[in-house]
Amino acid sequence: MGKDKLPSKPNIFLLLLFFLPGNTPLNTEPQYMVLVPFLIHTNSHEKICVQLTYLNESVTLSATLEYLGENRSLIDDVVSEKDVFTCIPFSLPKSNSTSVAFLTVTVTGDTLHFKSRKSVLVKNSESLVFVQTDKPIYKPGQTVQFRIISLDKDFYPLNEKFPFVYVQVSG
Repeated sequence: MGKDKLPSKPNIFLLLLFFLPGNTPLNTEPQYMVLVPFLIHTNSHEKICVQLTYLNESVTLSATLEYLGENRSLIDDVVSEKDVFTCIPFSLPKSNSTSVAFLTVTVTGDTLHFKSRKSVLVKNSESLVFVQTDKPIYKPGQTVQFRIISLDKDFYPLNEKFPFVYVQVSG
C-alpha cells in the first residue's frame, strides 16, 4: 500500500479514533485510526486516510461508502506490514440534494476484527461565478468585452463551460 501525506488544502476532518483495549502509553496492542472529511463535496477530490499500528498478523483492510443506495468500495487490500498509513482518493457523483452517506471500515485477521460505521454529510459542490468587463461604463454602440471565471470552494479555477450567456441592457 502506498504512503501518502494528509491533504495540503485546509479541510475540517472528522477524526474517528478506535482503539483496542489498553490505556497505557506503552501499549503495543493493535490499533487503528480513520480520518475522513465530515463534509464530502460531490465532483471533488476527497481522501480517506487509515492508520494501522502494532499489527502482529496480516489483515484485510476494507472501506465501503454507502451513498444513494449503492455501496462503493474505497479499498480492499491485504496489509502485512506492522505499521501502515495510507490515504485513498475518491470522488462522488452529484445528487439531487444534500444527503447522508455511511462509511464502514473493517479490519479482519486471524485473531483481529475491527469494524466501525459512521455517517458523513455529502453536499453538491458549488462554484463561484465572476463576470468581468473590460471597463465599468460603456457608451451606446461600444462593444462590450467580458470574461466569465468559475471557481471552486477553494478558489481554484474550474473548467466549467457556459453554453449560453444572456446580456440584458438597462437604461
